[in-house]
Amino acid sequence: MNKASAALSGTILAMFLAGCSNSDSASPNPGEPDGQPQATGGEPVELTIYSAGGTNNDEFEKNYAEFIRQKFPHIAIKYINPREGEGSKLENLILAGVNIDLYYESIGTFFSTLPRNQAQYDLTELIKQHGVDLNRFEPTLIDALRQNGNGEIWGLPVTTNGMSLYYNKELFDKFGVPYLKDGMTWEEVYAVAAKLNRSDGGQKIVGLAVSPSHSMRMNAYSLPFVDPATLKSTYSDERWRRILEPILKPAEDSLYRSKMDDLGGKLPYSAEWLKTQELAILGVFSDWQVVSPNPVPFDWDMAAYPTMEDQPGVGSQQYPVYWAIPSFAQHKEQAFEVLKYLVSDEYQLEVSKRGGLTVLNNPEIRKAFGQNSIHKDKNLAAAYYNKFAPISPKTAFEKTAETALTSKLPDLAAGRIDLNTALRQAEEEANKAIEAASP
Repeated sequence: MNKASAALSGTILAMFLAGCSNSDSASPNPGEPDGQPQATGGEPVELTIYSAGGTNNDEFEKNYAEFIRQKFPHIAIKYINPREGEGSKLENLILAGVNIDLYYESIGTFFSTLPRNQAQYDLTELIKQHGVDLNRFEPTLIDALRQNGNGEIWGLPVTTNGMSLYYNKELFDKFGVPYLKDGMTWEEVYAVAAKLNRSDGGQKIVGLAVSPSHSMRMNAYSLPFVDPATLKSTYSDERWRRILEPILKPAEDSLYRSKMDDLGGKLPYSAEWLKTQELAILGVFSDWQVVSPNPVPFDWDMAAYPTMEDQPGVGSQQYPVYWAIPSFAQHKEQAFEVLKYLVSDEYQLEVSKRGGLTVLNNPEIRKAFGQNSIHKDKNLAAAYYNKFAPISPKTAFEKTAETALTSKLPDLAAGRIDLNTALRQAEEEANKAIEAASP
């Protein structure tokens, strides 16, 4: 996850967890072993928690620390933020012998950071001892743990996200275009978007834009940027042409390219959808506006992320944040008690009510998505309409290969370079960079 995405996710999570209380946090399935863990007493202990993404200190307090202290009064929390200086970087902390009991990071780099620092620790025995049922989780989240941890379980997912479409109903109404529906294919959405490329009162309205990085990382084909077997870029795979279509297809319109010129060569994105209202459809994280406590200044709704014609019923991958107990943690038992709480029905129900996707497959918790949000009248069920695609395998070089392609997207969209050339160049650049960075 890049810094902007990490900051957005941190802000979002703060919005929907701030002010939670026990009064409405009862599990919908209190009889389940993991449904509502009881707070455990014990000797006072201090747990040190490290956020690889550098969650803001205030946000961490509101998101996690307050809840952990409330559930476990004997546990004190010490938070280490890597943004506080070189001494707070993980590698330097390890060299200095600083204890870390819980560590969390998004899936993009989780599986490379832990082994690089010899910090991976298999939670399998603790999971068995504490009776945590892995079948309670969205299966792709656990499958990704096993796949990328060589069969071991290095952590548990606490938060996650998927992709959905947001659309401006007022623009649809103005131009007489029928609203989006759940279950549409990309081809159907392209046809709708083409009707929304309009010049109107001095504004250039464009039909469709998606988050470039996340639409590629979370693609329905589960295709990674780097083949884990060969450590070579996958850009010679023909499926990349389909993966890039939602980014490039809308830009074939001359008005769209004119709009890009107005934006200094950039692709339209969230500001054009939310602020200037010059974008009709935006593909982005499912919780993006649901968790916001502020009303959107126009009428909008959601629809399920479109599907590929050769992948019926399959939407995006999920993009989880995993929490691990490092191999050198001094308080593994207490740390796992906290982790068990964070994946409990109790905590996950609060997350869901405020508009965050749950890591669990519990239908009642999923149904509660956005229940306490001011946007609860929207089509929030769209977030779970499709089956989630399996999470693609991760290597230490995903970001390296991704950058080689994303750097070419503006030129591709503007027609200054053709797709064959861009993919070939991206492949060559990625492979050279991977080779240079390999031991």
